[in-house]
Amino acid sequence: MAEHVHDCIVVGAGPAGAAAALQLARDGLDVVIFERGKRPGEKNVMSGVLVTRKLHALVADYRERAPLQRCITEETVCILAEDGVLSLPALRNYRRLSYTHPGFTVFRSDFDSWFAQEAVNAGAELITATLVEDLMWQDGRAAGVRTRRGDLRARVVIGADGVNSTVAEKSGLRSRPQPAEVSLIVRQVLDLPAEQIEERFALQPGEGVILQFNGLVCGPTGVKKPYYTELYTNRDSLSLTAEASLDVVRACGVPLYDVLSARERHPYIARLIRGAELREYQAHLIPWGGVQDLSCLYGDGVLLAGDAGKFTTQDGVGSWTAMASGAAAARTVKQACERGDFSEATLAVYRDFLDEEGLIETQREARQAWLHGSWKWRTLTQHPDRLFSIARRYSDNWLLEKEQMPHSMWGEFYHSLVKPVAPWYVRWPLGLAAWIDTRRWRRQQMWK
Repeated sequence: MAEHVHDCIVVGAGPAGAAAALQLARDGLDVVIFERGKRPGEKNVMSGVLVTRKLHALVADYRERAPLQRCITEETVCILAEDGVLSLPALRNYRRLSYTHPGFTVFRSDFDSWFAQEAVNAGAELITATLVEDLMWQDGRAAGVRTRRGDLRARVVIGADGVNSTVAEKSGLRSRPQPAEVSLIVRQVLDLPAEQIEERFALQPGEGVILQFNGLVCGPTGVKKPYYTELYTNRDSLSLTAEASLDVVRACGVPLYDVLSARERHPYIARLIRGAELREYQAHLIPWGGVQDLSCLYGDGVLLAGDAGKFTTQDGVGSWTAMASGAAAARTVKQACERGDFSEATLAVYRDFLDEEGLIETQREARQAWLHGSWKWRTLTQHPDRLFSIARRYSDNWLLEKEQMPHSMWGEFYHSLVKPVAPWYVRWPLGLAAWIDTRRWRRQQMWK
């Protein structure tokens, strides 16, 4: 194995690795994919939503051949309280089925296997049940990989082996991510007949929905932190998740499986999953916060793509960014092979290809959202109880006691949600409007 030198070795047969290998094989390069599972997708039991923007560019007829579940026609954001739920306005778009690249729910164990086979059909070689333990080095450059089954040489190694990437660590491009930069997702897949799903969620065959639930969880020490839950529809099952970054789990002290168990007992969610039977229980780590330093994505003879490179969007979506970064890495390898130069300086063109894929701006947005958060994010995650209180006051037709309401509804909205997060030049005019509205409202209360 150590005698022949391949053009590229791709470590990991997930969306990033398969996209890179597919593009390299189509370009006529000698590419090998290493996968630690017995088949691609075996180690990734995640079910989730696949954004198909880049997939359509790589496999134009994916909708006819890929193992997809349901097309997402609606995404609803909800705020949970103990005795109720606030659903924010949402649009159900029945035309999404006709879009070129809508989002679909998928089971990654099925999708990854299919996508990797596309690369094999194009000419890539797939080696399964093999764990890459280290990199080979020659003159200070990555020159292949070391496995228990033997060594394999290559001109370039692409690390697409997940958030805890061996290639990233062994190459020195980056260390293991910090707890704040990684989210843990636990998920239940619940069997439910397709007819019941479609009746319960008002869907037609092939249509699907996502419900996103925001709510604060109070730990044993009194620390409150946001935990997220999603419920989305597959063909004949539902996926119910709980998610939080590792630093939130550590600070709050409440395990995600406890949160998931509590969420499935919530009156609103319990009605949606009624009668469903547990098929499997899953857990998965994903990166959060985007790429901070683009120079950490490439070195002498090595590139990082997908979760290994920390590619994600500001909403935590990693499917299309994985495929796009894999395709950009493949273009980088092709150009390096044409030049016969695999140094860090040559592979730095990776940044240009990432920019063409729209990934540099996407990572900047993801980093900003991770560091500072948007006004909407801070409102939904840090003050959901206040927003829920305002909505309850509005929907209950002002039936609360006057002593419980020191401000008008607009005044309460300002003091609870706008004032804590808005800059002074926003607070001043809105505060004045809230003060005037509260005085008007108090006079009305006196006349009643």
